[in-house]
Amino acid sequence: MPDPTDISSSADSPLSKEAMIEELSAHALPLMWALRQSAARTFEPLGFRTVRALLLELVGRGLAQPKELSEALQLVPPAVSTMISELEARGLIVRQSDPSDGRRVHLELTEAGERERARLREAWQRTLHAPLSALGDDELELGLRLVHKLRASASGGTL
Repeated sequence: MPDPTDISSSADSPLSKEAMIEELSAHALPLMWALRQSAARTFEPLGFRTVRALLLELVGRGLAQPKELSEALQLVPPAVSTMISELEARGLIVRQSDPSDGRRVHLELTEAGERERARLREAWQRTLHAPLSALGDDELELGLRLVHKLRASASGGTL
């Protein structure tokens, strides 16, 4: 069985840049699906669908306006508004009028929302701890650099 960590076709002929991009692309979709399924198994027993857990996290990180959340989640505004209303009904988010523009709202986590966010983050970290702790310090550092670089280079919020 081939070694899935081997990134070259042979020791004498490393993969070309295009071949590496093709291989990374081939692995991206299954990896995304595996992470999405892990997220569902982590968050649903806690009473959250993955996208609502992410929305709560984003509000906690300071994305305070529905339009920003819609763009970050790549969802239509009515879908985000529905999720905000659901989280508001659960007492996790409050809407406040923007003092400079009464038509806009500013979102904040309530104390209960902060507690839920912490509980969700802790559960997600537990989920990822085993696979990530199998990596060495250099690999983790490289992974962080690559994730930051990929996110920074994404155009139109596609990554």
